[in-house]
Amino acid sequence: MSGLQHNRIGSVRFILIAIALTLGAAQALAQHVFQPARGTPLRAELMDAARPTFEAEIGGKIEFVVRRLNVWGDWAFGDVTAQRPGGRPIDWRRTRFAEDFKEGMFDPAGSFFLLRKTGRQWVVVEYAIGPTDVAWDGWRQQRKLPQALFER
Repeated sequence: MSGLQHNRIGSVRFILIAIALTLGAAQALAQHVFQPARGTPLRAELMDAARPTFEAEIGGKIEFVVRRLNVWGDWAFGDVTAQRPGGRPIDWRRTRFAEDFKEGMFDPAGSFFLLRKTGRQWVVVEYAIGPTDVAWDGWRQQRKLPQALFER
């Protein structure tokens, strides 16, 4: 094989690798962020995946009021308000968050969760109950997730 043929083969390989990488990046960008509609099976799956973690932390049964719920590929982000079944407010003074609540270091209106689909189920990867800052921004940066996943 001549040097010229060897260079052409190397160039073709380089081009094929570049095309493959470009297609992979295009597929990742093609995934769009969407909001599962109320009453859909996906929305129920996401809420059912997050709820046990929140119930264990808060103590007792809860339901969510969804402020934002976004999905991007195998990732889901929720911005929710926790309440007792039937819409009753949680008495935060009777939870493990009582001291933070009393000191004004707890926002009962907002809690966040980040889920990832592993196999056939959604799993809680991160969560924050009552944060007074943007807890999810570190999650986004650490996992290199798109800003749109966390936006309204």
